[in-house]
Amino acid sequence: MPRFGSFLALLLLPMLFHAQERVEQRSENGWYLSPHGTIRILVLFVEIDFDVNPDKDPQPDGAHHWPKGQLPHWKDQLFDPFPMPVQQAEVSRYYQDISLGRYTVLGDHIDTVITLKESEYPGVHQAHSIGIHAVKEANKRGGLRTRHGMGIADFDLWKARGKAGEPKLPGPDDPHSYDHLMVIVRNSGLGHGQGSTDSGSPGELYGYRSDTQSRFGAANGLPFEILKHEFNHLLIGGNNFHSGGGNAATFESTFLPLQGGWSMMGASGSSLLTCCAWDRDRMGWQPDSVRYRIRARHLEGHEVNGDLDPIAGDTGLFVLRDFVPTGDALRIRMPFIPNERVQQWLWIENHQGQARNGSPTDRFHWEGINPCVAGMRPGLFMTMQVGREERIGARIYAGAADYLRPVLANGNYDLHLRGDTLRNSCPFGTNALYFVRDPALANPFTGFHEQELPVYDRDGNGVVQRAEHWVPGIRHERGKPDVDLVLYGKADHAFQPGGVSSLGMCTNPSSANMLTLFSTGSRATHDGKAPDVRTIHLNGIRVDLLEMRANGDALVRVSTNDTRLVSDQRWCADSIALPALRGGDGHSLTITRGNRLLLDRSLSPTRMTPVDTAGGHLWFSMPTRMAAQPGASILVEDKATLELANNSILHLMPGSRLVLARQAKLKVNKGCRIILHPDATLEGRARITRKARRTGRIVSAQ
Repeated sequence: MPRFGSFLALLLLPMLFHAQERVEQRSENGWYLSPHGTIRILVLFVEIDFDVNPDKDPQPDGAHHWPKGQLPHWKDQLFDPFPMPVQQAEVSRYYQDISLGRYTVLGDHIDTVITLKESEYPGVHQAHSIGIHAVKEANKRGGLRTRHGMGIADFDLWKARGKAGEPKLPGPDDPHSYDHLMVIVRNSGLGHGQGSTDSGSPGELYGYRSDTQSRFGAANGLPFEILKHEFNHLLIGGNNFHSGGGNAATFESTFLPLQGGWSMMGASGSSLLTCCAWDRDRMGWQPDSVRYRIRARHLEGHEVNGDLDPIAGDTGLFVLRDFVPTGDALRIRMPFIPNERVQQWLWIENHQGQARNGSPTDRFHWEGINPCVAGMRPGLFMTMQVGREERIGARIYAGAADYLRPVLANGNYDLHLRGDTLRNSCPFGTNALYFVRDPALANPFTGFHEQELPVYDRDGNGVVQRAEHWVPGIRHERGKPDVDLVLYGKADHAFQPGGVSSLGMCTNPSSANMLTLFSTGSRATHDGKAPDVRTIHLNGIRVDLLEMRANGDALVRVSTNDTRLVSDQRWCADSIALPALRGGDGHSLTITRGNRLLLDRSLSPTRMTPVDTAGGHLWFSMPTRMAAQPGASILVEDKATLELANNSILHLMPGSRLVLARQAKLKVNKGCRIILHPDATLEGRARITRKARRTGRIVSAQ
């Protein structure tokens, strides 16, 4: 009988392992911690007594917000100890708001400051191991005593060792363990805004280990930005999830410049402090009884699908309520990107702001701390998602950082430094760089926007590295007042009634997809090959904010066949593809009367190594190549202009047309060409094209 039992066990083992392998990984289950339910964090406030090297103490006399030898003044503003209908402490309220009430983050702290003498703990200079010394010192004080008299069971609400992406089990461990232990230090090597987190334990605290831990510097006050950024790692994933103003130059990223914007993984470079719709989708944070994964409202008030493919017919009128309290959003798929290239989606959120919805983090980064900081205004905020669509399966934690890129209403430009610095700038009296936004250098496809860190070859070594960036400080535009603190969000970054209220194929910014350049800080990962997207696919998609209602609801129209260029535009990209779209006038692209389309070369780098030195300039971009694809039709109306500059080329592919009205203007500058492929046609009066043909600037493909 024992032998039969052993044989049966051997038979069952492979079945058991197979069953274990089939546990489905889902992003909504969280990485190391669950983003659902309730967690309570134990906090240790720590200071260092530099009794050996007092000259190394960055705050020998303490700080106004955290006196020496005491707990910080904001100790009770960090976490609420218990659930409340509306959480009051900063971090607890943040998670209540971004999760739509699905995730409750509470906390309590040991009731005295932990002082570490340098003479006793020489390792205190190693900032990220500070928790080990704090635990050793705390253990000298006997048992656990917290501000609200809690015990170990209050901090052990989840079972340990939950695997990435797999369901986390609620309930206590045996023996107990702290779900998360957080150490906050006033005067260590961790400067303000610095910190880290991991799934380890700093050792036994009063006889119990922790499942996860973190440590933060708090020299200037409550370290909100870095604290929520690092804790969110435990929910979302590793460093390859840096986004929304929380990335660094060393990590492999989706775009050449570091991105700002807003997301759970934002930090010191964020604009809005709240989450974005991608975050909520990733975490599975939805209101009760919803029907669709991404949701908006019909004009009659019922829920409709907000995940749109306009080219497939998903167009019409949609109502977006305030994103923060409702979760409403639209997402538009970018068409025509080949399957082997990384796919893209445009997210649209209606942010009404703290003044209207009461959410403390639905505001710009430094809003409210100084009168010099202008607040956000209600409007539509847009961002492009690049890849990162895997929410189920083994690859949900793969990919590169900065997969979200803001789409700002005031457009993209070949921004450049003016060469001077403002001293004592808003809001902290530090230095800020002036940069120039020149309307003549508008560049919707490959230019920089104001919530990213533009790059250039700073050291002149012929390579653009991500660390060679500058921070958009003070915008200078001829004839307009200077605007400061630009990176962290300005009112004109949102789409608003009375301002920029439309996004289309021929606007700046454009509704087209974006070029990507997956790269480390110093080297392109794929050298422009798949999965990189190196072609702008014009799509005719248009988004209009028709009305912002008194209750904060936004009426939005999504449409297609927006092919009329009604303002001067400058298009620059390695490759631009014009499909056979059909606008209301029957053409794929119409340059309307009195307006000019300039095909030019981007002054903003689109690659890390130089292409050539045409005209004595070291170019980090390719000359623009635009192709009218088979069946596409371009119309240049009377008194409208099509111009090619800086070695740009327009290909008229087989079956495409370029139609020049009688009074249209065509300017093909030296080094540029229009190439007619077999069965392509160029229609127009001979006098318009005569010079270009004579000089070999209009040619037939060989």
